[in-house]
Amino acid sequence: MTDQPKTRRERRELERRHGPGAAVALTVVALLVLGAAVWFGKGLFLGSPTAGPAALGSTSTPRATTAATTGATATAKATSTEPTASESSPTTVDPVAAQVEACRKGWELQAAANKAAATVLAEWDAHLDIMNNLQAGKTTLEQAKKDWGPTTANAPQHIAAFHAADQAFTSSKLRCVKPAAATGSAAAALATCAANMQVVDGVLAKARTAIQPWETHLKDQSHFKAGGITAAKAEALWRSLWQKGLALNPPYFAAAQAGAKATCSPSG
Repeated sequence: MTDQPKTRRERRELERRHGPGAAVALTVVALLVLGAAVWFGKGLFLGSPTAGPAALGSTSTPRATTAATTGATATAKATSTEPTASESSPTTVDPVAAQVEACRKGWELQAAANKAAATVLAEWDAHLDIMNNLQAGKTTLEQAKKDWGPTTANAPQHIAAFHAADQAFTSSKLRCVKPAAATGSAAAALATCAANMQVVDGVLAKARTAIQPWETHLKDQSHFKAGGITAAKAEALWRSLWQKGLALNPPYFAAAQAGAKATCSPSG
């Protein structure tokens, strides 16, 4: 603890013993000691203005580290803004290639339906020919019944297979189409496939119509065998459907003959 300035009474006593100058000198010394103590305390809590952060025990980052961090941040920002490979070069779909695949699948489905129709109507046509020979006296009723057997043995299954294949084709809605303004061998092949697909469309349209009386006749025969209709009724129905068959089969076979030349190689 430093000496504080003397009280007025003590100064007077000092002046009496040593004279007025001693009291003044003692007061100056006391003030200097007090000022030094105040300055020391200020430096202790505020730190030296010239000492820098290290004098205060600071953990601030050196300038070199700060510069490195700033550079890394700038690099990260630059990297994050660079476009990826997919962004800089977006994937495009070739319209011709897409149409080629749709055409190939559509053609396969249509061809399957067309083949199934040919199987069904070949049996129906053979069935009609036997009736023609019977009516022309070229065969007997007994022989006709024997000959009809093979034509009807698998006919219901073949008709069902045709309907399934035809439904698969029509519901898929897959067609051969040449993209507008497309050029090249693949585009030309698509145009050819599109034209041939329309030809087969005509064949299938006639097949659907020609199969109807054949399918009805098979159902009538099943009803007759089950006792659902009389022999006279069954014969009358048969003769009516026979005439329908004779009318509808030739247009189908003419269209099928022309359609047999239709081909499709969509990839060119």
